Amino acid sequence: MTKNLVNPNNIDALEFIKKNHTNKPDKTMLILAGDCMIDYNGRARSILDWGERVIMIKQDGTLLVHQPEMREPINWQPTGSKTEFKIKEDKLVLKSYIKKPPEKMKIKFRNIKLINVISLRDKAKLIISGMELDIINRIMDNPSIIEEGFRIVKREKPVKSGMIDLFGYDKNHIPVIIEVKRSLANISSVHQLRMYVKDIKKDIDKAKVRGILCAPKIPDMVKHLLSDYGLEWMEVERKIMLPNDNQKTLKEFTI
Repeated sequence: MTKNLVNPNNIDALEFIKKNHTNKPDKTMLILAGDCMIDYNGRARSILDWGERVIMIKQDGTLLVHQPEMREPINWQPTGSKTEFKIKEDKLVLKSYIKKPPEKMKIKFRNIKLINVISLRDKAKLIISGMELDIINRIMDNPSIIEEGFRIVKREKPVKSGMIDLFGYDKNHIPVIIEVKRSLANISSVHQLRMYVKDIKKDIDKAKVRGILCAPKIPDMVKHLLSDYGLEWMEVERKIMLPNDNQKTLKEFTI
């Protein structure tokens, strides 16, 4: 369901909102665009002088105030807020409030360009891909990606200088540290891995400890530095699996 009202006067605007939104606010999203002033009192106190903005009231009560530029809202009300509408001093007035924690916002419109009421349904959950976790999970699912006989004994192993992504042993029972980067490996990655190797040598009193840097792309300069320190590397591609019938690989996305 979608309904629009363009350039309404205040009386028509109020009637439209009451008819199409206020009797079912949990089922409709309300969007208003117009010239408004905003008085907020809650996390702090703020006044936003007259300007043309978009006000969005979601089906869970969340209210967002967007200016014509920038990504983030200039102000907002949290989930669970209640909203009331009325006409006062020839202006449409929107009041949004929540009791715990106490927050309230008053928005006065002196001109309305557009009102949109729409009902949306969306139960999908956000799946984040393209992170270091993708590579870590891939190695854990198949340790032979590193080499045959490699076994993982600890994920996120704490040491003095930080947190090792993966710790295990090769087929000769030599300790192996895996440091993972989600995209381009850099010089700082090498120094980080080098510190982890030193920490493990101190902790388990082993003369030989292997350190392997894993990333989708490792520049030649980084490879040379790894070799200088007696460390290793492996380029491991991130595999992004989308939750539908169309599966895409990393190469179809721009880094």
